[in-house]
Amino acid sequence: MEIQKKDNTFLYIGSTLAFIFLGVILTTVINNTKPATTAAARAGTTAGIRATGVVAEINEDKKIVVVNQLTYVSNPKQQLGTWAITPPTSFSFSGVIVGNTVSITIDPGTFSIADHTLTAKELKKK
Repeated sequence: MEIQKKDNTFLYIGSTLAFIFLGVILTTVINNTKPATTAAARAGTTAGIRATGVVAEINEDKKIVVVNQLTYVSNPKQQLGTWAITPPTSFSFSGVIVGNTVSITIDPGTFSIADHTLTAKELKKK
């Protein structure tokens, strides 16, 4: 007497599809819970964005320092142009003169590309 084996083809196909579906769901959940790594998220760091520039004008009445050739420390080849910088309250205007290269730590929340204005967390002669 011969024992007939059951055909398990549909069980294998169903199991495979269920595991694929579970994998897609798990991948979606993992990707949605990852920390944001967009430029906006990076700009929100408390450390600030580091840049350098050359002082073009100092206006103590308006409490701004105009800087030419602003560049990011991480990408010095990319020139950002001329910017009006509001220095921190601890900044001494006598500490820099026109023509000095300055190191700037930018407050990301005040970085206005449209107006070319920003507030510095730190501004010092390089």
